[in-house]
Amino acid sequence: MVKNVGSRNAMLVGMSIYCIYVGCFAVAMAVSSIRNISALLGGLVGGIGGGFLWTAQGSYFARASEEYALAKSLNMEQSSAWLGGIFAGIYLGLEVVMRLFSTVMIRWGWSWMAVFVGYTVLAIVSAVLMVFAKDYPLTEEERVKNESQSVFYKSTVTFRLLWTNAKMKYMVPLSATFALSSVFLTTFVNAEVLRVALGDNNSAYVGMLTSVTAAVGGIMSLVFGYASQRMTGNDLILVIGCLSFFAVSFLFFMYPELSTWNFSWLLLVYTLQGVGRATFEGALKAEFATVFEDKEAAFGNIIFQNGLVTTLGFSIAANSKCSQVGYYCIEFKDHGLHNIMVLEVLVMVSAVLAIAGYQRAKMIYIREREEHEMESRLLGEDHLL
Repeated sequence: MVKNVGSRNAMLVGMSIYCIYVGCFAVAMAVSSIRNISALLGGLVGGIGGGFLWTAQGSYFARASEEYALAKSLNMEQSSAWLGGIFAGIYLGLEVVMRLFSTVMIRWGWSWMAVFVGYTVLAIVSAVLMVFAKDYPLTEEERVKNESQSVFYKSTVTFRLLWTNAKMKYMVPLSATFALSSVFLTTFVNAEVLRVALGDNNSAYVGMLTSVTAAVGGIMSLVFGYASQRMTGNDLILVIGCLSFFAVSFLFFMYPELSTWNFSWLLLVYTLQGVGRATFEGALKAEFATVFEDKEAAFGNIIFQNGLVTTLGFSIAANSKCSQVGYYCIEFKDHGLHNIMVLEVLVMVSAVLAIAGYQRAKMIYIREREEHEMESRLLGEDHLL
């Protein structure tokens, strides 16, 4: 899609599909007889729309970063880091606003159907406004290259990059760590820890604490974007993100007795998740824009890896059974016994592998860049001779 119509137009297509996705949930709330079908259809449509939107967003982001780098006399790493921080800050900030929207509207007496209608209207307005965003049409070189490639080749470019590119293989744990930590927070902390530790049987604290995660993520995205551009680069920031995800699981691994947890410690957990998410939404995507030449395939890999690992994570969470209640064998609200240590260990191991894998991928990138620069200098000298 991106290689055919360009990144701006592909984002517009993805956003339009997302409008249908949100609308399906409004229909589900309005017509109870088709609620399950409508919700299932919405999930399917949302997955398709997300695949278009976030791959195209990555390509658009990379083009904008290149343009900003030229305009401000920056290198690509500085430019993508700063713009990545700004994007993630706005994105996560608006996520907080949208969460508060539903909370406020419900308190004002709106039904959930009305809330989803409101979300649908906001989604449509956003898609329409996208028409006015700057377009980055395909260059002549991209058009020629696009015309020479078959439909099958273009549709499998994401998987071929994962299969053939050494850097991409080493970057997989970065996406996996975010996905697994999100699953851990959703299936265990949101659903069970808050219920036991705070007596939150109606999930009253979930919205507030997850909003804390988004708010911290938005603020830290701007901080990290500035720091990356001015001082550190993305290396240290991505390590901080991995350590934050590691700490979320490590705290529960070290203190598994849920009744001893209180609001302050849980606030720390959601804050750490926000710090980690800031690095995923900002620094990681900035790094992908810098390290990989094929931007569409690179950002397609983020979506693919995150979706695949999230699915596996939910499956693991649902099927990690145990036989006797204990520190790591928790009786969930559905009365099933679940071994939460499995997911905790997976998050921690993935975080360690992510740090090591990223360092290895960056070494390969630096070596390739140096070889390319050497070849360019040699070609220049040959031309002079």
